[in-house]
Amino acid sequence: MGILAEQLKNQKEAQVPQGIVSITPSDTTKLAKPIRAFMVTAPGDVSLLMNDGSSGIYPGCVAGTQYMGKIIRINAAGTSATGIKGLL
Repeated sequence: MGILAEQLKNQKEAQVPQGIVSITPSDTTKLAKPIRAFMVTAPGDVSLLMNDGSSGIYPGCVAGTQYMGKIIRINAAGTSATGIKGLL
């Protein structure tokens, strides 16, 4: 395999989640490691803290949909969705 083909393969693999964790929202405790996306099993809003320090709410998250970002905490305040899974 050529260098370019190898780089493209590695880039595609880097975009695919490599694991999944259950998340308990917290206003103080950061995740053990950043997640690259999250999903919910019951719809609602998700309040989060991003890796760059910015925060916000993803309104109206739908069950089974992946929401991307480099996320370091899912906040309890402002989160109404449940069954949150983090994709590594």
